[in-house]
Amino acid sequence: MSALATRTINKLRKRRHELFFNLLRKNMSRPLRKDYRTADFEQLSRMIKEHPVMKAPETEQQQLQKLRTPEYRTKCVMRASLDDIALGINLYKLQLDKPMSPTLEEPNYLKEPAASARSAPSARPPSTPFIKVLLRKTPIMVLFERRSMTALADTDEGRQVMEDNLKYEELLSGIDKTRRTVDADTQTMTALMKSRLVNTERLTTGQMGSYVSNFEMYDTYTDLEKSTTSVQVQGEKKMEITTYHVGGVDQFVAINSLPGFRLALMLTMRILASNVFEPQQRRYRNMALPDPLAEDVKFKYRLGLLWRLSPPSSNRKVHQAVSDVSFCPSNGDIMAVAYGVYSHGKVGKLPRCGWVYVWNIKNPVNPERRYNYQVPVVTVEFSPTQPQLLAIGLHNGGVEVRDISSQDLPPLAISQRSSSPHFEPVTAIKWIYFEGDVGSRNPHITPFLATSQAGAVTKYRLINSPNMLGFEQQRLQRAEGELEGIPIERQPPAASLLANRNPQCLEIVLDPVQADIYYVLTDEGTLYKCSTNYPLQHLELRQVHDGPAACMEFSPWSPRMYLTCGSDWCIRIWLAGILLPIVTLQHHLSPVHCARWSRTHSTILVSLSRSTVDIWDLRNSTMKPVSSTVIDADIFYTTFKFTHCGRSLAVGNEAGNLLMLSFEDMPFPPHFQYKQLKRAIFKALSMQPDLRKQVKSVGYFGYPGGKKQTRA
Repeated sequence: MSALATRTINKLRKRRHELFFNLLRKNMSRPLRKDYRTADFEQLSRMIKEHPVMKAPETEQQQLQKLRTPEYRTKCVMRASLDDIALGINLYKLQLDKPMSPTLEEPNYLKEPAASARSAPSARPPSTPFIKVLLRKTPIMVLFERRSMTALADTDEGRQVMEDNLKYEELLSGIDKTRRTVDADTQTMTALMKSRLVNTERLTTGQMGSYVSNFEMYDTYTDLEKSTTSVQVQGEKKMEITTYHVGGVDQFVAINSLPGFRLALMLTMRILASNVFEPQQRRYRNMALPDPLAEDVKFKYRLGLLWRLSPPSSNRKVHQAVSDVSFCPSNGDIMAVAYGVYSHGKVGKLPRCGWVYVWNIKNPVNPERRYNYQVPVVTVEFSPTQPQLLAIGLHNGGVEVRDISSQDLPPLAISQRSSSPHFEPVTAIKWIYFEGDVGSRNPHITPFLATSQAGAVTKYRLINSPNMLGFEQQRLQRAEGELEGIPIERQPPAASLLANRNPQCLEIVLDPVQADIYYVLTDEGTLYKCSTNYPLQHLELRQVHDGPAACMEFSPWSPRMYLTCGSDWCIRIWLAGILLPIVTLQHHLSPVHCARWSRTHSTILVSLSRSTVDIWDLRNSTMKPVSSTVIDADIFYTTFKFTHCGRSLAVGNEAGNLLMLSFEDMPFPPHFQYKQLKRAIFKALSMQPDLRKQVKSVGYFGYPGGKKQTRA
């Protein structure tokens, strides 16, 4: 292109720019109209909104404004009851879309970010919002109220109400009726209904005049003095009770003599006693046995006291001791306790009377049968074939048999002086029975053996007579010379005394296998083996203790192993066929009154001294007992018996208290009882090789088939 053309084009461009600026200057100088100003603002606002800076995230102020909008509040509605909000249960459900800060700051796009802030993210976490709930009590608004209206059924108003109710039910019945009714209770307590027949008529009183002479007033006050008695209530407190005579007869005495009233009174007392002794009764019945899978099992061999049966008399000066205890063979809840004389060493007034109480664990407060005697009672024993029959041995040598099925029955049979001429105390009684008699359909009343301190064993039989038929089965003589058993030094008598030729019989035990064999222990420490088929002579004589032998019992798992205890502080375990004791237990320096095998563990036995109840376990040690329990240390113990299950113990003392104890924290019974017993015996004889060899030569000494057998 030529230079002229170029200059021409530049001049045209310059002229166009001047025209554009002149036009713009004219437009800016003219007055602005409203519509034009609105369009400019809209355009400017659109440009600002489309600017990249305006696309920054929402500020906290905008978030706050967004939360205040009704649309956003509608989306955050939470269904929660007032109780949930008050208790703070559902507060964790209150969540917002984005947390907000309690303070408002300048928008992010209006302030210049620092160099360090551009590279690092926000370090401060957002704060958690909270909601404040204000609860106000509103006025009570009654929506519906219908008062209860009742009327007597045998009145005109009641009959009218019943007719209205029938009409109302007819109106609601039918297929085309759409109304549905349901009978239900709504927040109402249980209504106690009472029949009108139990209501009594209103008593009306009135004033009447009457003439009473001085003689009638004197007779009235005299009758009140005779009929007013004081009854002891809660220890030392006394309450006066007045009974009114009708026709000269005390009505309370007459009612108390009725059998039905006495039965109802006994059942009522059982129910009242169960309110206090229910946990102990459940433990006695073994309703909660120890769990073998428990983690905290401890073997402490502990005895716990369940309850205490109080003595029969409130006079503490009278020396009354528990002389014997017998459990009913058919019902282990029933036990007979004899109260009398056990020892003469304790200072005190000896009783001239005795008692036999029949207790039931359903009522540990009061006995259910009471029998009083003019002499102390020494021993009691239930019949195994007729459980309602109870044989009682007295201190004067007499023997009675009672039927405890009723309180008012007289003695069933009484011994005679012609058939039992001795007058020494009867020390022990054992009923003779065979295996076929127990549990048979027609069991007969079997005879029983009674031993006395005169050295005589008498056999009694019940006949159709108020008197028992008895004859002397054995008359023991004092031992002379050297006997089998333990060696003792027996001093020869300086002179023969005819008045002391017979030893005192202290205990009688039946053989567990042979029904005609029985054993008698004497005060010389000798053991007589006798038979009912050979009267007036003994089969075997053995020296078992160096002093009086008090108790003997066979092992429940061995008919050939038995234990004896006596006043020489020892408990000896014997095995038939071996002349010497295989195990001797000695711990306390005091006489052992009684010792018995456990009914649940073959290696455990319990012994009773004057002040302690000891538990021995042959598996652990033969030198000392595993536990010794002392209850009422100032009172000496007399005797004890196991319950039928073997998990409780009845212990008597000289104060007349019968303590019912339970075995706690005991080891679990082994599955093979005989093997455990045999292993414990051989362990105890590990230091005596000669005696161990003799026991091994005996062979199997358990019951055939390994069965268990226990007898009281």
